[in-house]
Amino acid sequence: MSISLVSVRNPKWKTKTLPRWDENGAVLNSDGEYIIDVVNDANGDPVKVIECEAIWTTSEANVHLPVNWLPFVADATSSVQHNKDLYAALVNGDHGAIADE
Repeated sequence: MSISLVSVRNPKWKTKTLPRWDENGAVLNSDGEYIIDVVNDANGDPVKVIECEAIWTTSEANVHLPVNWLPFVADATSSVQHNKDLYAALVNGDHGAIADE
């Protein structure tokens, strides 16, 4: 499927995290909070992603994307090309400054 970016706004750096299950299969700690781990790169540094809002379009028949702002996380390590392309464009400054985390 071919997806194209229409517009993007409100980019903000964010440390990439993933939920984790404990040894008993629970996703919540004793305080009722999700167990979250920071994702680190090969050097042990936290991986950064960019949260933003985006509007996308496609030329594919019978595929209807919403025409409103959707939350989106741009990630340089994504397996999806339009995700990596947006990350690169945001870092390049093509859509304005990226707010600090």
